[in-house]
Amino acid sequence: MFVLKSRHIFAFLVAILCAFQVSACSHATTRQASDEGGGTLEEQILYYTNRFRASKGLKPLQLDSYCSQQAVRHSRDMANGSTGFGHEGFEGRVANISKKMGRVGAAAENVAYGTLSAEAVVDGWIHSPGHRKNMLGDYDLIGIGAAKDGRITFFTQVFIKK
Repeated sequence: MFVLKSRHIFAFLVAILCAFQVSACSHATTRQASDEGGGTLEEQILYYTNRFRASKGLKPLQLDSYCSQQAVRHSRDMANGSTGFGHEGFEGRVANISKKMGRVGAAAENVAYGTLSAEAVVDGWIHSPGHRKNMLGDYDLIGIGAAKDGRITFFTQVFIKK
């Protein structure tokens, strides 16, 4: 079980963020993208996110496959309309991660949608105070998911602190 500590809602262009600080941690299989040139959209988002963190002297986030499954599921649900755009079900995603990996110290989530490249979506998050705060937060792991509804892509980042 986890306790919601704080909640912030911010908006930018077509992206909305709710930053949830959750007491609830993880054991995980991880990987990290090393360059911008290749990889999946998710790996490119990881690259740009970690490049931004490095520019601020922060350690890179490790891409976690289970956290990414949760992020992909949320992006798909937003894309197919089974959930609205936003953070509906965030607490459930964190609870699932906690059940799988163990106690989560903190968690946050960024979402966005549009006809955006990996670099453009990360740049948009960087220029939004709430999204930026999550990207620079004291987290170890990240899950990243993207899903399309026609031309529009829905993006989700789930940040986890072990």
